Amino acid sequence: MELTMTVKNDKEEDGFTGSVTMVRSDIDDLYSLGRAYGDFTRAIGFAYVEDVAFEKDDGQMVFGGF
Repeated sequence: MELTMTVKNDKEEDGFTGSVTMVRSDIDDLYSLGRAYGDFTRAIGFAYVEDVAFEKDDGQMVFGGF
């Protein structure tokens, strides 16, 4: 699967007008999806985010980190 994520920035809210787009290929499990979301989150300015996790229906947490 290929994942494309885009955020649009507004000058009044963000200080500039523009956008950030990231494309990630080979998303084939929750680990790679979480890693992609985490990388994108940091790329758009949330540098303090360390990891992203998904909670499965059985309560197990799957993190995107290595």
